[in-house]
This record gives sequence, C-alpha cells and structure tokens, in this order.
Amino acid sequence: LQRKNGLFKKVYELGVLCSVDVAVIIFEERAGHHAKLYEYCSTDIRDMVSRHMRHDGEKDAKGPSDFSG
Repeated sequence: LQRKNGLFKKVYELGVLCSVDVAVIIFEERAGHHAKLYEYCSTDIRDMVSRHMRHDGEKDAKGPSDFSG
C-alpha cells in the first residue's frame, strides 16, 4: 500500500476536476496482523455509503475483470 497516498491524491483530483463526490475504501489484511482500514472521501463517508445504498437509479459498476488484460 505504498502507493495509497498517490491513489488518494488522484481520487481527490478527480473529484475536483469533475465536480463529483468520490470515495475509496481500502482494507489491508495480512496474515498474523489485524486488518487495517484506509479511506478517502470528499464528503462524509457514512453519508456517501448511505447514498450508495439508497440509490435506485442508473448504475455503472466496474470490477477487476473490466480492467485485466
């Protein structure tokens, strides 16, 4: 997760340039260690997750298979 800060900076820039709310949640789980949570959100993270759960309009979701070779 050494690139985490770079990712968060890019997400911040995306939010500013596109005038959108953005969020990134990262769970780091390593054997023998407690899981660690990292998050960036341009607004309140709880509000963003709540908005996501209530949204029933159009949705464009992506997963790993959309970006792998």
